[in-house]
Amino acid sequence: MAETSKAPRQLGGDGKVLEGDDGEPDGGNEDSNNASTYLWRNTRVTGIILVYCAIGSQLSVVNKVVVTFIPLPNTILFAQFSATTAMLLLAHGTGAIEVEPLTWRIASIFTPLVITFFALLYAGMEVMKYAPLETFITVKSMTPVLFCVCEYLFLGRSLPNLRSAAALVGIVLGAAQYVKVDAFASTKAYMFCAVFLVAAVSEGLVAKTTIEKVKLNNWSRSYNINVLSMPLALAQLLMMGEHGQAFEAKVQWSTKTISLLVASCVMGLGMSVATMWIREAISATSVSVVATCNKFISELVNWVIWNKHTTADGLWAVLVIMVCGIFYEQAPLRVKGQGYVREEVCPCLPRSWLGLPGRSKREVDRYGANI
Repeated sequence: MAETSKAPRQLGGDGKVLEGDDGEPDGGNEDSNNASTYLWRNTRVTGIILVYCAIGSQLSVVNKVVVTFIPLPNTILFAQFSATTAMLLLAHGTGAIEVEPLTWRIASIFTPLVITFFALLYAGMEVMKYAPLETFITVKSMTPVLFCVCEYLFLGRSLPNLRSAAALVGIVLGAAQYVKVDAFASTKAYMFCAVFLVAAVSEGLVAKTTIEKVKLNNWSRSYNINVLSMPLALAQLLMMGEHGQAFEAKVQWSTKTISLLVASCVMGLGMSVATMWIREAISATSVSVVATCNKFISELVNWVIWNKHTTADGLWAVLVIMVCGIFYEQAPLRVKGQGYVREEVCPCLPRSWLGLPGRSKREVDRYGANI
């Protein structure tokens, strides 16, 4: 019998291997491309997390110092929103970035996110105003516990595995121990802690769906959120009477505090963009865990620069929380059609019972009926 020979594969003009006469593509180049794509994706996610931690850890300390010497949280937030908006418009005007202008459609879709975003920042400022930074770290560390439940109910993720569940239990125990030994506890501080938790969970869940609804680049998202947040901060500023308190003795205006306020505005822009990047890269629970772990750097800086911090017992409780956060990993998405239907919750309760929107015909046509 005569041998059947195959034509040798040849290189095209772009250097890629062409198909032979048998019509079979060369899988080697495809595997190489897949490996490169995987490496790039992981490198990019790691870079985003590092940037988020670097800015977030220092921004917390700077905000704590600023709100201590300038106890006007709404004024600080209004300055940060305004500065971020101005810097983005300036960069857009020079052609460095592209910012899509605010429209009624974008405003209507972003309004729930903006409300929860402002409530989150405002509550965080109030917590840092009335309590040490460690209290803010502790309440922040509780958000993964709430997130994992909400992601199971509303975002189709599985429950955490045994290791992650143990990590969450450790976080809760550490937080309980901190509250027990908190020497600076006050009703007002813990009231804002409760507001912070509700706002954090709401904002994290709303952000995921908002990003999916409107396809904007990170600069445009940051711009629109800050523009829409300015009226909220201004209204809150006027209602709380901060405009009349600006020159009272308790407000310490100096070159140092003004410089720190300016620094917080610049870092606020970086944090706003980094937050959008990290939410695209990882889940809401993972974002919360990363934000908790980066507070370790904040704690080190906070102990070095001044004496406005918790006791040694409180510090140990915070360290337990941080260590437990390291061992948490996000739960995977549930398999389509097996325990999760988007129209339902848990999946036994219809979404409409909780006032949640169902799926539109367009979503059904696009994604199928079993997601």
